[in-house]
Amino acid sequence: MLRFLLLLSGVFFCSTSVILIRSSSLPPALVGSYRLLFASLLLLPIFLKSWHTHRERVQLRMFRRCLIPAALLSVHLISWALGARMTYIANATLIINLTPAVMPFLAFFLIKEKVTRREILGTLVALAGVAVLSANAFSINPDYLLGNFVCFGSMITFAAYLAFGRINKDFPSIWLYMVPIYVVATALSFLFSLLTLDSISLGSWEEAGWMLAMAILPTILGHVTLNNSLRYFTAQTFAVVNLHQFVSAGILGWLIFSDTPPLTFYFAATLCVSGAVIVIHEAAKIRRAARKAKA
Repeated sequence: MLRFLLLLSGVFFCSTSVILIRSSSLPPALVGSYRLLFASLLLLPIFLKSWHTHRERVQLRMFRRCLIPAALLSVHLISWALGARMTYIANATLIINLTPAVMPFLAFFLIKEKVTRREILGTLVALAGVAVLSANAFSINPDYLLGNFVCFGSMITFAAYLAFGRINKDFPSIWLYMVPIYVVATALSFLFSLLTLDSISLGSWEEAGWMLAMAILPTILGHVTLNNSLRYFTAQTFAVVNLHQFVSAGILGWLIFSDTPPLTFYFAATLCVSGAVIVIHEAAKIRRAARKAKA
């Protein structure tokens, strides 16, 4: 139960991302660059402590496994910040929450993790909730077509990034895995910014504050918690629970911007919770069976 609550907390903190992106006026590339830079600096002491604790179990070649997820994270953060500003929020929310639709394929091809029928059922119920929420608001306006494609690509890279978190669950400490990813992703994001922007300056202390919030809330408290949860939950269980970001985002939007959710929001939230319950119950059943078999 505690691990599940931690997973939910990670989902909540990640849901603050879209609100903070909208609050900042920095170019998307710099949003990704500075949130990663600040997160890397804040986590460096924890990384050094973990390195000192586990140095006998850690070999430098292990960090090579961080390169691909770092590249995926960098592409995801930049494209997500870009796509969220190029299309309607409903479009971006719907597309980014299609992760469970592609996670079974990634889980099978990358980590040979099969998905049961009940997990598929729970996934379909949860996705129905997302579809209900966005059915009326989803736009097929050609003016937003490029933004929709950008969000779709961001969703694919996010799903792949999470799948690698499942692959690399054998790292002795989550900090030894996440901090190198953040450092490499920071370098890649700033390189992209230097090649595409005239300036990489923050511009103001206000923007620095937004980026610090991005580093602490969705990046450290969000992404680190989610990756740590992948050590204990299957990729599909994780993906379905992660669908609830739109629930948290809707509540935050109502509290901060007085953006009252439509009635369909509550029905969609019910479907998503129901789907998650089905998947989590099935995952618990599989774990109990595995423990019995091992015993």
